[in-house]
Amino acid sequence: MTIALAVTGSNLCGDRPFSAALRRADGAITTAHSPAGERGDLAVLCRELCSAAGVAPAQVKQVVTDVGPGSYTGLRVAVTFVRFLQGFGGCSVEAVDSLALLAHHALQGRDASSVQVMLDARRGRYHMARFAVEGAVLRELEPAAAVETDAALARVSAGDVVVAPAALLAQLDALLRERAATGLVAEGLGAEALFASGLPRREAAAVDLEPRYLMASYAG
Repeated sequence: MTIALAVTGSNLCGDRPFSAALRRADGAITTAHSPAGERGDLAVLCRELCSAAGVAPAQVKQVVTDVGPGSYTGLRVAVTFVRFLQGFGGCSVEAVDSLALLAHHALQGRDASSVQVMLDARRGRYHMARFAVEGAVLRELEPAAAVETDAALARVSAGDVVVAPAALLAQLDALLRERAATGLVAEGLGAEALFASGLPRREAAAVDLEPRYLMASYAG
């Protein structure tokens, strides 16, 4: 198995500004996270992670990262770091949509026919995407979009599983009860989730690694 590094700076749940995970050749995974409330240093985090796992940085041949939507600063740093590893370290790179990552992590492999992921994009918008999980494989039903508030709320259908951070789910509580939808809190998301089977990953060249930020209207 190829030695691989996973990194994320999207901080979707607000508790891990940077997170890194190292998968060794034997499949064992070691993780490290910067503390909540501290930005930390992603390069130092990865160097210390390699040291703890007994892996030389040059042995890392694959990198996986999510590309947003998420934290502006965190995504810029993480994506720039991955581009550097790709350009100068010769690593292959796989990219993951952050909303897909959040859905897959929150569901923990449970099947669900309609999963609506929501993040507050501010400026009267929500980032949204709809997925289904069948046999632990995540499948996109509606692509990610930055949707104005009224349209976003109208997208929540009866029987949906709605994945969102705790604060947003609290705001949506009345709507979820009205639509008979189930709220599922997204929390504790770390880079190790990027290695999960059933998560849609795509090979990415440097030009494909364009971060999408929470307050951007990339899909509006």
